[in-house]
Amino acid sequence: MVSFEKSGGVFVDSLTLELALKKMIERIMDQEARRKRVSEALARLREIGLNAMNGIAEKAIIKEVEMDPLFDVRVCGVDGGLLDQQLHGFDLILVRALAAIFHYRRAVLCGAEYLPSEMPPPKLIDVAEPLDFWEFQVLAGMERQLAEVEIAAQVAERGGVEAILLDGSIVPQYVERFPRSSLLLECYRNLIRAYIGLYQNCAEGGILLAGAVKDSRGARFVEILKKDFFGKFNLGKEDLLILDKTRDTALLNHVLGVGERTSAFTYAEKSTNYVLSDLGGWGARIYGFYIRTVPFDRPLRAEFLSGAENVAETADRVASLIYALSSHHEGFGLPSVIVEADACARLAEEDLSLVRDSISARLEPALFPDLRRERRPF
Repeated sequence: MVSFEKSGGVFVDSLTLELALKKMIERIMDQEARRKRVSEALARLREIGLNAMNGIAEKAIIKEVEMDPLFDVRVCGVDGGLLDQQLHGFDLILVRALAAIFHYRRAVLCGAEYLPSEMPPPKLIDVAEPLDFWEFQVLAGMERQLAEVEIAAQVAERGGVEAILLDGSIVPQYVERFPRSSLLLECYRNLIRAYIGLYQNCAEGGILLAGAVKDSRGARFVEILKKDFFGKFNLGKEDLLILDKTRDTALLNHVLGVGERTSAFTYAEKSTNYVLSDLGGWGARIYGFYIRTVPFDRPLRAEFLSGAENVAETADRVASLIYALSSHHEGFGLPSVIVEADACARLAEEDLSLVRDSISARLEPALFPDLRRERRPF
């Protein structure tokens, strides 16, 4: 007899659920076993030099990283917080971005400063243009990125730091190039200009610009290897097919040891990435690699800006800094200066509630902005 359980008002066929869970676990374990076999083939290239591979910028596919001594260095981390809410007649966006700057001497943190301050007030953006849900989410994300890049550019203009680390990619993410909305188009253009300005400031000031992507969903490294590498090894067809379902970090989790990184690789094939095209010549100067900084966390994706003539040197410098800044907790391998910026920039739901309540208090009841789903009487 099939039993039913009630949870949260929904009846669930527990037997069907159990079978579905069993199949899912079996599939995950089978995929991980195949990924491990592929990663073992990849690991055999540690000591072997590679010939030129399209997209790979160095000869060694796996490299050891020397930890930076942090003898006398100032490093900046930039992050932002975002809250948004759709209301009746208009929408609200709250963003806050700041830079945390750590000064190390002899590997000891001896000072910290913040730009514009340790906890600046958030910026309120009201959106009167009628946008659908997806357009509104794209706009909110671009406004957050714009705030972060503008703060990073201020640090670069002021100088006095060796590196600027963004929380996330150094390329605009989740954007729309040809939106129906003129508001989104204007924001996209402003964002592209801001990124180009940041690249220029860092290049002119000799400042390393890098990004640490916490939870990368990228598959660029796997795609490169699929084209030029895995066909040369004695791997079964099913093992190779698993790569079509594999993100970079899922594969490299089996490959990289602590203090190791992959070869640097180009961010994308420029012809297939319209954002890189809009960044002009800077798009070809963006590279990435994966690094494992601690034993009990997944590899971290790092991106950086570099000229083609010194990619390996720049990658070594960025990796050395990230390794030193990310090795303080064996289960969380993210640069400490970014952790600090994240903690200061984070917004609480109460921040948006205060703004919403203040608006509601000044409007007539008929103009109350909450959507119906937020004010059900039962």
